[in-house]
Amino acid sequence: MSEDEPRYVSLAKVKKLLNEEAEKREVSYEQSLALSHAEKFVELSVEETEELMEELRENFDFMSEDLIYKTADILPEEEGGVRAIFQQDRYTPSNEDAEEIINIVKKYK
Repeated sequence: MSEDEPRYVSLAKVKKLLNEEAEKREVSYEQSLALSHAEKFVELSVEETEELMEELRENFDFMSEDLIYKTADILPEEEGGVRAIFQQDRYTPSNEDAEEIINIVKKYK
């Protein structure tokens, strides 16, 4: 991976890293806000998040890495949530694909 390529990190991983850092030292105001946000919204462990993302990669070759991470962070429960994730993308998933994404997400919630 080159320095110019984006590096994605799941919100679950952010939460874990910031918690580890907060145990060692006082975190900055911005880090504290990010940790608070992560604690409020993260529902899965880092391991569960990684398993979910791997299952999405295996089943949906049309999903880019950023969409996989967004899906794992947001955990959509309905078709509208899936469509919102894809809103900026050129590809729009079919109703069947959206339903399958939701079913995979539900396995991890």
